[in-house]
Amino acid sequence: MAFNSRRYTIHFGGAMMAYTVVLIASIAALNRLELDVLPAVLIALAPVLPVLYALRAYVVEFRSIDEFQRRIQAEAIIWSAGLVGFGSFAWGFVEIAVDVPRVSFIWILPALIAVYGLTQCVLMWRFK
Repeated sequence: MAFNSRRYTIHFGGAMMAYTVVLIASIAALNRLELDVLPAVLIALAPVLPVLYALRAYVVEFRSIDEFQRRIQAEAIIWSAGLVGFGSFAWGFVEIAVDVPRVSFIWILPALIAVYGLTQCVLMWRFK
């Protein structure tokens, strides 16, 4: 494993472990404690911090990869943002028109990541 990939794995993996711990702790605190609005909001937002660190780890790794890989990842990000963005945009119009289940904003980032991963696989296959 190259140094950059090992560094990315350590930083991204550590961020995801921290996210898991902070998420569980924040949910437990919100369920067990009676808090005022500001402390509750701060505790609810606590899991975002490790995810921001994971984003930083990804950006550092992205800057270190070769031009071909960077092109594939950039295109995968564009497709992911477009598909999820337009999909959520379209779903919003459907929500206005008919009675369908509402989709929470919390699902946008996981959808972006999932579509990014699938798109990256398709692009890698296409360029081979």
